[in-house]
Amino acid sequence: MVEFKQLALSENEAKLIELLSEHQLEEKQIPSESNSDFSLALYDDGHYLGGVTANKWMNITHISLLALVNSARGKGYGTQLLKKAEAFAAKKGAAIITIHTQDYQAKTFYEQFGYSVFGKLDDVPFEGTTKFYLMKKI
Repeated sequence: MVEFKQLALSENEAKLIELLSEHQLEEKQIPSESNSDFSLALYDDGHYLGGVTANKWMNITHISLLALVNSARGKGYGTQLLKKAEAFAAKKGAAIITIHTQDYQAKTFYEQFGYSVFGKLDDVPFEGTTKFYLMKKI
């Protein structure tokens, strides 16, 4: 009897990754590799100012989150966080880095460091804004 069941996210993701890895090996004869996570936080006198998180898998790194509190913006910290994520990607052997941002966030910031838009979604995640997907070859 076929049935649908709720399954803890971590358990379901592990099973899905296993299935996808098996399929990749069958179709492309390329074994999958484990994800490498990167997480770096910025503090000033014990106060959290922001940080960056990224995930590297195969030949691509995706910067998941990069943000700073308002008072830390414009001081070069964002640049430093981005460069540290890029260094992580390069050290782990990534060929491409991706990131997404909203039109009211940091699109021009990423573009000044060589990221280019490869896709966009209008009215996402809410009406009146655009989500941009950017990439950079390293």
